[in-house]
Amino acid sequence: MPIQPELNLPYEVFLIGDTGDISPTRPDPVLQTLCSHFNPDQHSAVVFLGDNIYPRGMPPKGNILRTNAENTLKRHFEALKDYHGKVVFIAGNHDWNKGRKDGYEYIVRQEKYIQKLFEGRNVFLPSNGCPGPVEIDINHSLTIVAIDTQWWLQKGLRPIGRQYGCSVESEEDFFEQLVAILEKNKHKHLLVTGHHPVYSYAIHGGRFKLKHHIFPLTIYDKSAWIPLPGIGSLLPLYRKFLGAREDMAHPRYRRLRKKLKEILAQYPNLIYAAGHEHNLQYICKDHNHFIVSGSGSKVKYVVQSGKYLRFGEKVKGFFKLRFDTDGAVFLSAWAVDPSKKMTMGKLIYEEQII
Repeated sequence: MPIQPELNLPYEVFLIGDTGDISPTRPDPVLQTLCSHFNPDQHSAVVFLGDNIYPRGMPPKGNILRTNAENTLKRHFEALKDYHGKVVFIAGNHDWNKGRKDGYEYIVRQEKYIQKLFEGRNVFLPSNGCPGPVEIDINHSLTIVAIDTQWWLQKGLRPIGRQYGCSVESEEDFFEQLVAILEKNKHKHLLVTGHHPVYSYAIHGGRFKLKHHIFPLTIYDKSAWIPLPGIGSLLPLYRKFLGAREDMAHPRYRRLRKKLKEILAQYPNLIYAAGHEHNLQYICKDHNHFIVSGSGSKVKYVVQSGKYLRFGEKVKGFFKLRFDTDGAVFLSAWAVDPSKKMTMGKLIYEEQII
């Protein structure tokens, strides 16, 4: 029989993002590795950090991509159907139809489909395409906050206000409510989850390799080895300093990051977890802990050194946080074992961060 929630026991949170490119027809190695960590005698939660369906979220019925989208979510449900803990899905840019003007319709369809799979459980947060913030009171020592960062970057309809079932009436109201939640729970461990990173040592953070200046199309397709020396630098420089909408340099993304950095820095040892970059990163800055866990189904490079980068790896896998009863917090990174000899995967990083 699973443990009772009121008992004073450690709590684990699994952080996994960008799982939308798993096989829609076969069991997935990353999800299988994740499931091998589940223990009915251990309190835990799984947070999917967005981009739950590639390439364009949940299209309408009759669309050529609809069947694969449904099957992708079914694979997620099948992996979790016997899981005893808390499940949370948040949205990413691909879930919003890659930021296109009709993205709101896509995110509502995905939420309804997930809710149907999970028999009515409200596991897709924030609901209704709202920006959040949503407070998830886990126990007396941990609160998780879910926000939809893509809302800030989205074209077209961005729902806000009571008419859409949203708790906030304006962008400023969002930040005020976020501060209120953090202030209310400042005596506890705080874990804020969103799709877009606040810091990153990879492509969306403007970190490019020499090959991207010579072969710029490899940014989008790793096999596109078309040399464009000289002129090829324009693309990575644009992404670094001006930014596509999904990059930190984009004005809307910059504004969100600026406000989040200001707010989060007021709460020492707060943890912010995101996906978006297809790798694993742990960054420590301004007494906060920033986790990027976006290699659930795709991988892309991350630089190996940086002033605040404590760990970075291009590998399929996920992070696990363990909140012990004495207040200590341990972070571990787990990678899929291609040999399948270790069902729990390979432990590639572990550190007590609090």
